[in-house]
Amino acid sequence: MFSLRRPSVDDLRQRRLVIGLGAMKCGTTWLSDYLGRHPGFFHAPIKEMNVFNRRWPNAFDQDGPAFRLWRMEEIVLDPRFPRAGRLRMRLRALAEIGRIGTDQDYMAFFARRMRGQGAFGEISPSYALLPPEGLRHIAGLTADVRFLFLMRDPVARMVSNIQHLRRRLRQAETVDQIMADVAPGHPLWLRGDYGRTLDAQAEAGVTAKTLIYEEIFRDDTIRELCIWLDLPFAPPDFARRLNVAQGEGLTDDQKSRLRDRLDPVYQDLARRFGADRPKAWQW
Repeated sequence: MFSLRRPSVDDLRQRRLVIGLGAMKCGTTWLSDYLGRHPGFFHAPIKEMNVFNRRWPNAFDQDGPAFRLWRMEEIVLDPRFPRAGRLRMRLRALAEIGRIGTDQDYMAFFARRMRGQGAFGEISPSYALLPPEGLRHIAGLTADVRFLFLMRDPVARMVSNIQHLRRRLRQAETVDQIMADVAPGHPLWLRGDYGRTLDAQAEAGVTAKTLIYEEIFRDDTIRELCIWLDLPFAPPDFARRLNVAQGEGLTDDQKSRLRDRLDPVYQDLARRFGADRPKAWQW
C-alpha cells in the first residue's frame, strides 16, 4: 500500500502504468469506467488523453485537439456544470492535457492527482495506430508498463462506428455513403485493422493483454484481468453500459455487405488466431 500523500514523478516511475490501445467501439469506455472506480487504480479523469498519438506520424495524430474541444463543450454545456465540482475538475484536466509536451509533463499530470494507488493509466483508442517506436517509448516510462488491447467482431465494431459517426460528425450522410469509405487505408477501416496493431506490438517487443468485447462482460474475464494487472478483484457493474451505439441501425443487407468488405480482416485474424479465434465472431 502506498502513502496517501501525493507521489512525486520519481515515485510514479516505480509504479505500474497501464495503457489501453483501443480499439474504438470495443468496450474501452466501460473498461475505463471500471478501472476508474477500482480502489487500487487511478484512471485519468479524461478518457482518451491522446497524448502519444500526437508525437509520431499516424492516421490519428490530429485527434487530440478536436476530441478535447468536443469534451470541453460537453462538460460546459452540461446543466450540472455550475455546481458540479467533478465537472470542473474534468475541465481543468482537459486544459492541462493540451499543455503536455514531454514525458515529465505526462507523469506530472498523474502525480498531481494520485494518492495511494499502486497503478495508474489511461485508455486512448487512437493509440491503436502508434508505430513500434511509439510503443517502445511508452514501455520505458515506468519500471512496469502494461498494455491492454480490446477487439470486437469486425462487422459489429464497424456497425457501431458508423452509428457513432452519423450521430456526431456525419449527420447529413446516409449509411451507404459512409459505408463507401470502408476500404483499406481509410481511417474508418484503420480503426478496426487489428492486425496492424498486433504487428506493431510484436515489432516493438511489447506484450499486450488482449480482451475480446464479446467476453469482457463476465466475472471470469475481469478476474483474469485483475490478476494480470496485479490488482485485487473489484466486482464489476455489467449493467453500467456506457457510450452504447445510438441512432438508426443498419439493415441485414448493409451488414452483409460490410461482412464482404471486411473479409480480408477476418482472413488475417483467422491466420493469427487459428483454433483460438473468438467463436462469437462472423467467421
